[in-house]
Amino acid sequence: MPARTPYTEVRFSGLLERPLILRGELEYLGPGRLGKRVDTPYREQTRVENGAASVQRGDRPARTFSLGQAPELEGFLRGFAALLGGDAATLAADFTLSASGDAHAWQLVLKPRDERLARRVGEIRVDGSERTPLCFVTREGDGDVAVLLVDRLAAAKLPARPSQPQLEAICRDGATP
Repeated sequence: MPARTPYTEVRFSGLLERPLILRGELEYLGPGRLGKRVDTPYREQTRVENGAASVQRGDRPARTFSLGQAPELEGFLRGFAALLGGDAATLAADFTLSASGDAHAWQLVLKPRDERLARRVGEIRVDGSERTPLCFVTREGDGDVAVLLVDRLAAAKLPARPSQPQLEAICRDGATP
C-alpha cells in the first residue's frame, strides 16, 4: 500500500564539522519502489524502482544507475522496503533481527547478513509505536550515523546542533505513547 510521510534526517559524519539536517518527504510506492524528496537545505529527488535508482538535484538532469552496480545498496533498500511493506520473510533473509518492547513502544535491531553490506552498514535500529515506525538509526561501518525521524517525530523540535544522545532520546520518548 503506497504511503507518504514527512521526515527529518540528521547525519553525523566524520567529514562534517556539524550534523547535516535534511527535511522532506519519503514515499513507499509498493514492493521495491521508494522515493525520497529533500526540500532543505537543498532540493533533491531520489526514486528507486525496477532495479535502478534515479537522483535529481536542483535543476540538473537526473542521474540513473543500476542497483546491480551497488549490491550492498540493493540489499539495504530491499530490507527497507520489506520493513515498510511488512514483508518479514524478505527482511529476515537479508538481516538478523532482534526485537524488544511491546505493541505500544517497540524497537527492532537489524544487522546485515551480507558481508559487503555489513562493512557499510553496521546496524539499523528502528523505534516505533503500534504499527508505525517512527525513528531509524543507521550506524555505518565507518562510524558515521544517520537518524531519520518520520511520521509525528519529523516535526520534533531540534536544537541548532543536535547531538546523537538528544536524538536517541527523541526516538525513545517519541515511541512511548
